[in-house]
Amino acid sequence: MKRRNHVSPTRPRGCRDDAQTRGGGDDFRPISALPIQNLVDILSRLPFKTIFSCMCVCKKWKDLILDPEFAKLHHTRAPASLILRSRSHGRRRGPRSLCLLDLEASDICSPDAAVKFSPDFGFPSGNFEIVNTCNGLICIRHFHSPNDISITILNPLVGDSITLPLTKKKHRSYVSSWFGHSPETDEYKVIQFVQQPSRLMEAEIYTLGKGTWTSIHGGTLPPPVDLRCHDAFVDGCLHWIVNDPSISEFIYCLEIGRELFQPVPAPPHLGPDDKNRAEDMVLGVLAGRLYFFEYPLGDHFDIWVMKQYGVQDSWTKEFILRNPSTDLIWYRDLYRPLSLLRNGEILMAHKSKAMVSYNPEDRSFRFLKIYGIQNFEANPYVPSFLSPRNIVNGDNTSSSNIQSR
Repeated sequence: MKRRNHVSPTRPRGCRDDAQTRGGGDDFRPISALPIQNLVDILSRLPFKTIFSCMCVCKKWKDLILDPEFAKLHHTRAPASLILRSRSHGRRRGPRSLCLLDLEASDICSPDAAVKFSPDFGFPSGNFEIVNTCNGLICIRHFHSPNDISITILNPLVGDSITLPLTKKKHRSYVSSWFGHSPETDEYKVIQFVQQPSRLMEAEIYTLGKGTWTSIHGGTLPPPVDLRCHDAFVDGCLHWIVNDPSISEFIYCLEIGRELFQPVPAPPHLGPDDKNRAEDMVLGVLAGRLYFFEYPLGDHFDIWVMKQYGVQDSWTKEFILRNPSTDLIWYRDLYRPLSLLRNGEILMAHKSKAMVSYNPEDRSFRFLKIYGIQNFEANPYVPSFLSPRNIVNGDNTSSSNIQSR
């Protein structure tokens, strides 16, 4: 939001007011005189880099910006973004970097679109992975040993993090984890899916603020093994492809509010014979809707979108992407859709740890070089000033603060 030229960032009430030194001060009204709700509305519409500057104006503004209610309002207006984490390359073991990429920028490859955080932004040392992001919070799974795993939730914008207590069941074999929020119950939960020798599926759930792990069972339903940064979370449900010929359904979900497993209708063109290629199918979210993506053997692949959640007939073939080269073999995981850009192009992660955009108009592919970062993995992200310490309510998590800014 552009500041009008005649308005200057004066200090709030309690600081010296310069109105009397301005000749004709009767027409001057300092920002500090605005009602709180108006000030909150203005600040929540600013780019997050500008909000950082506003936090330095005085303690009143800083406390206002770090208030959970402000974080919720700002998050609804924040631009769609990506968190890019650099990866070690070859024998080089330099410090990892974390970069926020604004997808609503006029040119996402320009320096203005990328914000690079300090190398010391709170990631644990050793073997770890970014699980996913939710409401501006990043979930990290840290491997101390094969059966000793800890979970950390952090927000690099405010420099806060919490580490969940370890589950008591050390014998478990965890195949995937996930972190999400239930809009129905307003609860944040961490889910760890367990692979049992009996093939019975179990999920261990930690509800932030309650401080304990609980277990739910999915019967003979196999646990998801491929929940990554593009996780398909829609309408309070986490979705995945079921790769098991003995189960007729293609898609299952976990409704995290009620902690229930249930099937979801798949695109109508799928039949029983398609079960043998379930590994070549992927779910995700585009423009807030569930999408279905299958890797082809031919010269194109299709992206199906569920226009009305839970209704099979609403599945629509929204995009048809053509192979850019007849010499290029499209194997599984070569492209993974991430987001729709403002110019109508589809942004996709590439197997080479890069990104490409596809233009449906002229059917062209374009490799993107992101300013200041190479060889990275991408996670969908919407900036937020929510501190993870505000959602645990004093349960038995450990917390820390870092100066990531």
